[in-house]
Amino acid sequence: MRAHIQKYQVGRLGVDVDDILQETRIKLWKLIRNEKKIRHYASYIKKIVDTSVIDYFRKFKREEGIYLHEKIRRIAENVSGYDTDYLYEEMDLKDIVGKAVERLIPTRRRVVRLYLLNMTIEEIALHFQWSASKTRNLLYRGLKDLKKILVEKNIDYERP
Repeated sequence: MRAHIQKYQVGRLGVDVDDILQETRIKLWKLIRNEKKIRHYASYIKKIVDTSVIDYFRKFKREEGIYLHEKIRRIAENVSGYDTDYLYEEMDLKDIVGKAVERLIPTRRRVVRLYLLNMTIEEIALHFQWSASKTRNLLYRGLKDLKKILVEKNIDYERP
């Protein structure tokens, strides 16, 4: 399980492999306690490890968003006459992008979501057990579709 977690290079986010390993063990203990019938143990354990890693990536992004919101609030409180509209634009943009991602076809949506969680193409390919070229193809097509959707909403940050 440790080797599978290390494939995701969670250390780059400051997450300790042992923390994810502990979460995985807790999930497995709960399953054993509930006496769930499992047919293929190895693949089921791999799935539990994968979900634990993704949960940590989501937690990291969520905490990052909370930190940004708190930072904006404190700036607004401490600086009088300071225009904070542009700071809130970034948070609104995340919501808009999130809704735009939901409009993608399912396979592209899954790849783009993980990419937006700072996972690399190799990590995403590993997660879905796809080839790197298939994953890259789905990602690039998904990002192209996402760009189209955002341009339709008059959001275009490309520089000429």
